[in-house]
Amino acid sequence: MLLFTVSPLLLAFWIRGEEKVGSIDLVGKLPEQHLLVEVVWKPKDLARGLMYRESLPENQGMLFVLPFEQKAVFWMKNTRIPLSIAYMDNRGKILEIYSMKPFDLTPIPSQSSFVKFALEVNEGWFERHKLLPGDQLTPKDTTWEKLLLLLKN
Repeated sequence: MLLFTVSPLLLAFWIRGEEKVGSIDLVGKLPEQHLLVEVVWKPKDLARGLMYRESLPENQGMLFVLPFEQKAVFWMKNTRIPLSIAYMDNRGKILEIYSMKPFDLTPIPSQSSFVKFALEVNEGWFERHKLLPGDQLTPKDTTWEKLLLLLKN
């Protein structure tokens, strides 16, 4: 696995064969609200998510960038790790948070129709880091708008 950094946006890439997955730091208003997330936006990566992984480090997660604002639905097919998911709007405001159990095929739909991002972390991470619906997460050293523009290229 190779890690390198590009641009002042601090967007890092892991190269796995032909596949590239970006990673960014997300921060909240408190020092302990810091998270390194893989960013997925391509359809095959959105569909795979955290399936088949054995573990997830405590302050890491996966950020799903949806193609447009919408009602979102996630489930835990082939996912071994107990997770929490936050549905977020296009500015990184947490709209809803849910717990998800390993291998549970029950759909977890958002109530909001304005979900642009879904953030998966270890179960209970939001509670342990004092994040609630209405709180904001921001990409470190950039904006949500710049991140979305970068992903379009």
